[in-house]
Amino acid sequence: MVKAKIGIVVIVVLAILGAAVLTSAAATQVSQVVYITRSQACGCSAKSVKAADAAIAQVFTGPRQALLKRIDYDTDRQAAVPYIGEFRLIQLPALLVLDSQGHLLWSAIGTVDPNKLEEKMKGFGA
Repeated sequence: MVKAKIGIVVIVVLAILGAAVLTSAAATQVSQVVYITRSQACGCSAKSVKAADAAIAQVFTGPRQALLKRIDYDTDRQAAVPYIGEFRLIQLPALLVLDSQGHLLWSAIGTVDPNKLEEKMKGFGA
């Protein structure tokens, strides 16, 4: 009888711990990728914006396109401001990889390397 109770308690504890691990793993999945760019950049910032735009176009194809939210700071500043404030962005372009709760999983600020971005997206299962 005592062994049966101990066995039940062990099973319940393992079930609770297993649920916690599954919840934690689900939270690390990519829910949204926010890309804040500038259509009217000039000088050397225009070069980094063009390179980042090319990296985004290269990596976000097929099903990944559904994850991407592109915001142009020059034409839709109101949409960009909440992200700029929350993640303290001081340079654009900025790429923010977010989980389902809006927590930052990874970011690329100023420069977006397509190889590193592809590696990170695969690492997040996207």
